[in-house]
Amino acid sequence: MSLKKMLLGGTALGLGVAAIQASTVIGLSISDQARLSEMVVVGEVVGQRGVHHPDNGLETAVTLRVADVLKGSVRPNQTVVFHTRSGEVEGELSEAMGEAVFQPGRRVLVFIESVEGRRYNLGLSMGVWDANEDRDGRVMLTRALQDGLTVIGEDAVEPGPLSLDEMKDRVGDARRNPRFDDENLGSRLGQGR
Repeated sequence: MSLKKMLLGGTALGLGVAAIQASTVIGLSISDQARLSEMVVVGEVVGQRGVHHPDNGLETAVTLRVADVLKGSVRPNQTVVFHTRSGEVEGELSEAMGEAVFQPGRRVLVFIESVEGRRYNLGLSMGVWDANEDRDGRVMLTRALQDGLTVIGEDAVEPGPLSLDEMKDRVGDARRNPRFDDENLGSRLGQGR
């Protein structure tokens, strides 16, 4: 067998393995993410701990001190706890490819959904944005997509940067207009929250 055929075969095999290890989410507009979310908040990660969910396995409970509320009943300076679909408990590790990664002190905007009464960041890392100040002191948001996340669908996922003011406008528009942009969501769910 020629070296070229071996390399092509190895590359194809590697791509197949990589595809198996990816998580897949449907690309949604910012407005539809807001419509699906119980809350949309900006805050600082102040803690995280591994937890075991009886049905979902290992997760991470992330505690966020809220600085700004774009949607939801939480108030600034309160904390909100939500979960990621990856975690570590007593040395046992479970990792969902493409899941958001949080560190204490990191400032983020998070779209948070409720699944059977338990809060999660929406769409793995697609629902998390880094929040940083630009040279003029404006808060700018950049989507914090992680390796291993495959986004499918017709809607292009905006990577940012977007100003916090622009994000507030879009989330506010979604609250005033609950009709989903994505026809499949609209036919399955009717209207957003």
